[in-house]
Amino acid sequence: MGEEVSDRIVEQRWRNRIIEAIEILSRGNEGLIEVNYNEFFEGFYDCWHHGRLVVRPNSAITEEEERAVDALGRVLEGISDETRHFQSEAEYIQSGCAERIRPVAQDALKVFLSRGRFSENYEEPSPTGGK
Repeated sequence: MGEEVSDRIVEQRWRNRIIEAIEILSRGNEGLIEVNYNEFFEGFYDCWHHGRLVVRPNSAITEEEERAVDALGRVLEGISDETRHFQSEAEYIQSGCAERIRPVAQDALKVFLSRGRFSENYEEPSPTGGK
């Protein structure tokens, strides 16, 4: 039987997963090569889907962070529509899409990292896990 965790800890963990997904996007072509072209997008879409956060409301995420995620999500949706037919990392790299995502992801990452990461094991009112 798995460990019982509070809703708050789940929300803190989700926030950390969002940060991880944004970190990959913020590296542009380097991030794309690191995880492959499917995971480059899907890691983010695991957290944000159909124009909103998957775990919502989320008490660990500020309104500013949610706006940053939504802005990044809108950019990704536009690029996903334009690159849906691509089948290789080379096509993505050649199109420049990962590099177009990079600055928006870097801005979102700055917003999240300005507060840092939450613990994944105990409830925190604010992040203490560092930047």
